Amino acid sequence: CAEVSIVLCYFQLCREDYNWWWRSFLHTGSSGLYLFLYGVHYASRELRLSGATAIAIYYGYTLAAATALTLVAGAVGFCAAFWFVRRICAEVKVD
Repeated sequence: CAEVSIVLCYFQLCREDYNWWWRSFLHTGSSGLYLFLYGVHYASRELRLSGATAIAIYYGYTLAAATALTLVAGAVGFCAAFWFVRRICAEVKVD
């Protein structure tokens, strides 16, 4: 997570696009969306869920896990990008 966020933040800063705050969160946090979509795919192909309760429980827990992964991975990505930008700005010498 951290490496991906730092590299994408670096590419963004090289393009002189300084709005990296939310993108650093979303780049790594999008893995939660992948997890949820994979859970939907898995449920439609492999699982034999019968009844509304089983379906609601499965999708509820899948959504909760995807949300947790989004928040954790996004926070890690944001903190890594924030550290990188602070570090790189501290090294710039202004004469």
